[in-house]
Amino acid sequence: MHEKFVAMYDQYFDDIYRFVLFKTGNRWDTDDLVSEIFRKAFQKFHTLNKEASNQKSWLLTISRYTVIDYYRKRKEIAYGHDPEVYGYTQVSLFFQETDRRNGCLEESLLSLTPDERELINLKYIVGLKYAEVGEIVGKAEQWLKMKSQRIRQKMALWINQCMEGER
Repeated sequence: MHEKFVAMYDQYFDDIYRFVLFKTGNRWDTDDLVSEIFRKAFQKFHTLNKEASNQKSWLLTISRYTVIDYYRKRKEIAYGHDPEVYGYTQVSLFFQETDRRNGCLEESLLSLTPDERELINLKYIVGLKYAEVGEIVGKAEQWLKMKSQRIRQKMALWINQCMEGER
Protein backbone atom coordinates (compact mmCIF):
# COMPACT_ATOMS: atom_id res chain seq x y z
CA MET A 1 0.00 0.00 0.00
CA HIS A 2 2.81 2.44 0.82
CA GLU A 3 4.38 1.99 -2.61
CA LYS A 4 1.07 2.76 -4.34
CA PHE A 5 0.57 5.88 -2.24
CA VAL A 6 4.11 7.08 -2.98
CA ALA A 7 3.51 6.50 -6.69
CA MET A 8 0.31 8.56 -6.51
CA TYR A 9 2.13 11.26 -4.52
CA ASP A 10 4.91 11.45 -7.10
CA GLN A 11 2.46 11.54 -9.99
CA TYR A 12 0.13 14.24 -8.67
CA PHE A 13 2.17 16.37 -6.28
CA ASP A 14 2.88 19.13 -8.83
CA ASP A 15 -0.77 19.36 -9.87
CA ILE A 16 -1.96 19.60 -6.29
CA TYR A 17 0.72 22.16 -5.45
CA ARG A 18 -0.22 24.40 -8.42
CA PHE A 19 -3.92 24.10 -7.57
CA VAL A 20 -3.35 25.20 -3.96
CA LEU A 21 -0.79 27.90 -4.87
CA PHE A 22 -3.30 29.46 -7.24
CA LYS A 23 -5.84 29.61 -4.41
CA THR A 24 -3.53 30.92 -1.67
CA GLY A 25 -1.14 33.15 -3.60
CA ASN A 26 1.85 32.31 -1.40
CA ARG A 27 4.26 29.44 -1.11
CA TRP A 28 4.35 29.22 2.71
CA ASP A 29 0.66 28.53 3.13
CA THR A 30 0.75 26.28 0.07
CA ASP A 31 3.55 24.15 1.53
CA ASP A 32 1.60 23.67 4.76
CA LEU A 33 -1.68 22.94 3.01
CA VAL A 34 -0.19 20.46 0.55
CA SER A 35 1.41 18.58 3.44
CA GLU A 36 -1.97 18.47 5.18
CA ILE A 37 -3.69 17.31 1.99
CA PHE A 38 -1.33 14.38 1.51
CA ARG A 39 -1.57 13.51 5.20
CA LYS A 40 -5.34 13.27 4.87
CA ALA A 41 -4.98 11.32 1.63
CA PHE A 42 -2.62 8.83 3.27
CA GLN A 43 -5.05 8.27 6.12
CA LYS A 44 -7.93 7.57 3.72
CA PHE A 45 -5.93 5.89 0.93
CA HIS A 46 -7.37 2.48 1.75
CA THR A 47 -10.88 3.78 0.86
CA LEU A 48 -9.87 4.92 -2.63
CA ASN A 49 -10.89 2.95 -5.66
CA LYS A 50 -7.48 2.25 -7.17
CA GLU A 51 -8.33 3.40 -10.72
CA ALA A 52 -5.73 5.92 -11.89
CA SER A 53 -8.31 8.28 -13.42
CA ASN A 54 -10.03 8.57 -10.07
CA GLN A 55 -6.95 9.41 -7.98
CA LYS A 56 -6.42 12.93 -9.29
CA SER A 57 -10.06 13.94 -8.81
CA TRP A 58 -10.03 12.41 -5.33
CA LEU A 59 -6.90 14.39 -4.36
CA LEU A 60 -8.29 17.61 -5.81
CA THR A 61 -11.52 17.17 -3.86
CA ILE A 62 -9.49 16.79 -0.66
CA SER A 63 -7.44 19.83 -1.70
CA ARG A 64 -10.46 21.97 -2.36
CA TYR A 65 -12.05 21.25 1.02
CA THR A 66 -8.74 21.62 2.86
CA VAL A 67 -8.28 25.12 1.40
CA ILE A 68 -11.88 26.03 2.28
CA ASP A 69 -11.30 24.86 5.87
CA TYR A 70 -8.05 26.81 6.01
CA TYR A 71 -9.77 30.07 5.06
CA ARG A 72 -12.66 29.44 7.43
CA LYS A 73 -10.21 29.22 10.32
CA ARG A 74 -8.41 32.45 9.47
CA LYS A 75 -9.43 35.40 11.61
CA GLU A 76 -9.20 38.12 8.95
CA ILE A 77 -12.18 36.85 6.99
CA ALA A 78 -15.36 38.60 8.00
CA TYR A 79 -18.22 36.39 9.07
CA GLY A 80 -20.53 35.55 6.18
CA HIS A 81 -17.87 35.84 3.48
CA ASP A 82 -17.05 32.80 1.39
CA PRO A 83 -13.57 31.63 2.46
CA GLU A 84 -12.82 30.16 -0.94
CA VAL A 85 -13.53 33.48 -2.63
CA TYR A 86 -11.18 35.19 -0.18
CA GLY A 87 -8.39 32.86 -1.27
CA TYR A 88 -8.62 34.06 -4.83
CA THR A 89 -8.12 37.66 -3.75
CA GLN A 90 -4.60 36.63 -2.71
CA VAL A 91 -3.74 35.62 -6.29
CA SER A 92 -2.16 39.04 -6.91
CA LEU A 93 0.66 38.12 -4.50
CA PHE A 94 1.45 35.14 -6.69
CA PHE A 95 1.63 37.31 -9.81
CA GLN A 96 3.97 39.80 -8.09
CA GLU A 97 6.54 37.02 -7.89
CA THR A 98 6.33 36.39 -11.63
CA ASP A 99 7.07 38.52 -14.64
CA ARG A 100 5.05 41.75 -14.59
CA ARG A 101 4.44 41.42 -18.33
CA ASN A 102 1.54 39.21 -17.32
CA GLY A 103 -0.34 42.21 -15.95
CA CYS A 104 -3.15 41.97 -18.46
CA LEU A 105 -3.55 38.26 -17.81
CA GLU A 106 -3.64 38.97 -14.08
CA GLU A 107 -6.30 41.62 -14.53
CA SER A 108 -8.39 39.33 -16.72
CA LEU A 109 -8.21 36.56 -14.09
CA LEU A 110 -9.15 38.95 -11.31
CA SER A 111 -12.09 40.23 -13.37
CA LEU A 112 -13.63 36.73 -13.33
CA THR A 113 -16.12 35.58 -10.74
CA PRO A 114 -14.82 33.13 -8.11
CA ASP A 115 -16.66 30.24 -9.83
CA GLU A 116 -15.08 31.18 -13.16
CA ARG A 117 -11.60 31.28 -11.57
CA GLU A 118 -12.25 27.87 -10.02
CA LEU A 119 -13.05 26.44 -13.44
CA ILE A 120 -9.94 28.04 -14.99
CA ASN A 121 -7.82 26.69 -12.14
CA LEU A 122 -9.09 23.12 -12.45
CA LYS A 123 -9.15 22.99 -16.25
CA TYR A 124 -6.09 24.97 -17.30
CA ILE A 125 -3.79 25.30 -14.28
CA VAL A 126 -4.24 21.75 -12.97
CA GLY A 127 -5.04 20.29 -16.41
CA LEU A 128 -8.08 18.18 -15.61
CA LYS A 129 -10.45 16.83 -18.23
CA TYR A 130 -13.98 18.19 -18.26
CA ALA A 131 -15.34 14.94 -16.81
CA GLU A 132 -12.91 15.22 -13.87
CA VAL A 133 -13.82 18.87 -13.28
CA GLY A 134 -17.48 17.85 -13.37
CA GLU A 135 -16.89 15.29 -10.60
CA ILE A 136 -15.32 17.95 -8.39
CA VAL A 137 -17.73 20.83 -8.93
CA GLY A 138 -20.89 18.81 -9.59
CA LYS A 139 -21.62 20.12 -13.09
CA ALA A 140 -22.31 18.36 -16.38
CA GLU A 141 -19.46 18.04 -18.85
CA GLN A 142 -21.33 19.84 -21.66
CA TRP A 143 -22.17 22.76 -19.36
CA LEU A 144 -18.50 23.01 -18.36
CA LYS A 145 -17.36 23.08 -22.00
CA MET A 146 -19.77 25.89 -22.84
CA LYS A 147 -18.90 27.85 -19.68
CA SER A 148 -15.18 27.40 -20.34
CA GLN A 149 -15.56 28.77 -23.87
CA ARG A 150 -17.41 31.83 -22.56
CA ILE A 151 -14.76 32.43 -19.90
CA ARG A 152 -11.96 32.25 -22.50
CA GLN A 153 -13.82 34.74 -24.69
CA LYS A 154 -14.34 37.07 -21.74
CA MET A 155 -10.65 36.87 -20.82
CA ALA A 156 -9.55 37.42 -24.44
CA LEU A 157 -11.68 40.55 -24.68
CA TRP A 158 -10.30 41.85 -21.38
CA ILE A 159 -6.70 41.14 -22.40
CA ASN A 160 -7.13 42.79 -25.81
CA GLN A 161 -8.58 45.92 -24.22
CA CYS A 162 -5.81 45.96 -21.63
CA MET A 163 -3.09 45.62 -24.27
CA GLU A 164 -4.61 48.50 -26.22
CA GLY A 165 -4.65 50.66 -23.11
CA GLU A 166 -8.43 50.76 -22.80
CA ARG A 167 -8.41 49.27 -19.26
